[in-house]
Amino acid sequence: MPNHNIKVVIDTNVWISGLVFGGIPRIILQQFIDKKINIIISEEIITELHRTITRKFPLFQANMELLELSIRKDATLVPLGSLTVKISRDHDDNKVIETAVIGNVDYIISGDDDLLSITQYRNIQIIKPAEFLNISNSYFH
Repeated sequence: MPNHNIKVVIDTNVWISGLVFGGIPRIILQQFIDKKINIIISEEIITELHRTITRKFPLFQANMELLELSIRKDATLVPLGSLTVKISRDHDDNKVIETAVIGNVDYIISGDDDLLSITQYRNIQIIKPAEFLNISNSYFH
């Protein structure tokens, strides 16, 4: 039975890993496609995702367009700007945390050491894809 109670922000590096390389990040993207998890995202994350795919993985642009259609249809888009967070040593990562706070999520899923070093912000856990998969599997089984 789908559980929309798990709300997550997926960091750009996990979206890209799932799209390009597969593995655990792809399993998490599949959970989103299967409507098992509720994704919260911002235009800023979508823009970064586009920019990175275009620059580093141009052969995956068609896949990115399909993924974006799914994101825009099934994810919850939150507007940034009402809150400023300055906690990450990489200031670009603060938008991920801002998205998570505004979207009232449970988890940020990331492979970024700058974000992972924070471990938790407010009540939001910042975890690796493998850790999230363990947590989500316990919800679904």
